[in-house]
Amino acid sequence: MATSELKFCPHCGAAVTPRDTVCPQCQTDLTSYRQPSTVAKSSQKLNLSSLYANPYREGMKRLHDRDGETTPKKRWHWPWSKE
Repeated sequence: MATSELKFCPHCGAAVTPRDTVCPQCQTDLTSYRQPSTVAKSSQKLNLSSLYANPYREGMKRLHDRDGETTPKKRWHWPWSKE
């Protein structure tokens, strides 16, 4: 709830003016609610499968991407295949 135009106190619901720094009824500091939130955008887009993935593996993948380490992918194959 980071908006610059608060009409009501987020704590008690009392009416506030744009010039108020504290709520006139409950004395809650309103400056933190009026500050625009700064959300750092990451270059990696998170999707639903990454939320349910193994966090250790995902963390190590990001660590290796950051450090620039490349490991050859080992493909599993059937022992009787000709690969």
